[in-house]
Amino acid sequence: MVKRRNILFKPSLLMTLLTLVAVVAFLNLGNWQLRRAAEKQALLDLQARRWQQPPLVLDGEETLAQLGRYRHVRVKGVWDGRHQFLLDGRTHQGRAGYEVLTPLLLPSGRIVLVNRGWVPAAADRRTLPDVSLGDHAVTVAGWVDAFPRAGMDLPGMRRLSPGWPSVVQVLEPEAAAARLGRPVADFQIKLDPEAEEGYVRAWELAHIRPERSRGYALQWFSFSAIAVGLWLWHGWKRARRRV
Repeated sequence: MVKRRNILFKPSLLMTLLTLVAVVAFLNLGNWQLRRAAEKQALLDLQARRWQQPPLVLDGEETLAQLGRYRHVRVKGVWDGRHQFLLDGRTHQGRAGYEVLTPLLLPSGRIVLVNRGWVPAAADRRTLPDVSLGDHAVTVAGWVDAFPRAGMDLPGMRRLSPGWPSVVQVLEPEAAAARLGRPVADFQIKLDPEAEEGYVRAWELAHIRPERSRGYALQWFSFSAIAVGLWLWHGWKRARRRV
């Protein structure tokens, strides 16, 4: 008499291949989110360290590569309040508005753009906010940062509106230099929150949350575990049907 051999686990080849692909994809996505979390945490740590450093006095010839982001600086110059830029598409607490970039003319003849903060947009976007500022000598204190980049490169985002203040979504130093007729530094200075002649300045990186990326990573790893669980369940059910 031949005994029937019980087969406790027999998944299909297709289910095995699909599970393998899903597990590899989910693990890669989870690891990518962990790397993102590490990058965000490193950025927060960098900002915290550099905010605690004593300010560096600029001579006007420095570049972003030499200074690094979030370097605390001081620089003397003269405001050019007649030729300001409004960065469109900037929000604060869910409200649309602009960031005001004001040229500061340095003794070297170079210009550095100072971000004086956020102002709300009017209901009628044809009405621009009053950001007038007299031309006078000033010592500016703030933090070095790169110019904002767009998540999506759409037509017209780099086009400067005619007149002053000039509205633009993505401002490039080369475009600003061409418009102003003077060389422009490849970085902006975000005005110190305690300084006068500024607007809303929430420069903390509150939007960068490493814990969110870690949460996403946990979700992807959970999906991987679920895929393996479904594969095991499928193999067990398939084997039961064949007994």
